[in-house]
Amino acid sequence: MAKVKRGSKRKARKEVVVPKILIGVPILAWTHEFAMSFLSFWTDLMTYQHKGRRFHVAYKFMYRSPVHMAEEKIVEAAIAADCTHVMFMDDDIYDITAQDFLKLLDDDKDIVCGAMFASGFPHALCAFRRYDTKVPVANMPILNSAARLYEIPPDQRTGLVNVDLSAYGFALFKTSIFKKLKQPWFTCNTQAPTDSWFSDSVLNAGLEYVVDFDVKLNHRGVNWENRDLWIQMGLRAAGPAGDNMIMLTPEEMTRHNAFMAQKLVEAETKLEKKRGDKLRFYKKSNKEAVGSLVNKKEK
Repeated sequence: MAKVKRGSKRKARKEVVVPKILIGVPILAWTHEFAMSFLSFWTDLMTYQHKGRRFHVAYKFMYRSPVHMAEEKIVEAAIAADCTHVMFMDDDIYDITAQDFLKLLDDDKDIVCGAMFASGFPHALCAFRRYDTKVPVANMPILNSAARLYEIPPDQRTGLVNVDLSAYGFALFKTSIFKKLKQPWFTCNTQAPTDSWFSDSVLNAGLEYVVDFDVKLNHRGVNWENRDLWIQMGLRAAGPAGDNMIMLTPEEMTRHNAFMAQKLVEAETKLEKKRGDKLRFYKKSNKEAVGSLVNKKEK
């Protein structure tokens, strides 16, 4: 019997999946700023060199098509091309870099979005949670209440953060998630925009839905460095009788702030309890769950 040389039996190498990403951009109106910004971004991607880094990437522009229809066709094209990911990018997002792109890819989440502010006054942060998680996200725009959605609190705006709603200005989706969702994936009507309806589908399916606050976006000139200046300009332009202004007395403002602060505490407390209820304890040997967290009431 022939002897087997030492080292001749090699372990089978694990196949490495090279990410394949389709960048889809619904184009409503060409602008010089976006054209120059996208060309710079694409050049950065095409010339990116890093030892061990491999990825395939292409882009598809959907011109003059309703956003929800454009997004539907972009996802269909990504799946047909056997892409691992599809990225949505708006035509008013500027100054994107290859590092921003790769950061979202390395996050390895079902859905991960860059962090941005609305381009219109009062330039809200486009990363929200619900005060009441029992109410669908798509119902929020028609509710007559201040306690609908709240921006992610300032002390949490770092790294990866779970959200109930985010804008898809620069967002990466794993194409595998669409197998878990009913088609048409995207819809829109006068009640709520596309991202609200899609958020409900995502949350109901239990998918990972996060914003990466390390990827800070420039939304039509409004970025993380100048947002406060835009707010000041908006206040000045609106004036004391502006359509977007609600005049409150100091006493009314105090009551309003107290009410909203309490609602925020209640919402965040419920969220923390929900997270705690999902904790599991495992045996080190086989990672078998042997228990879960028990909240004992104080006597």
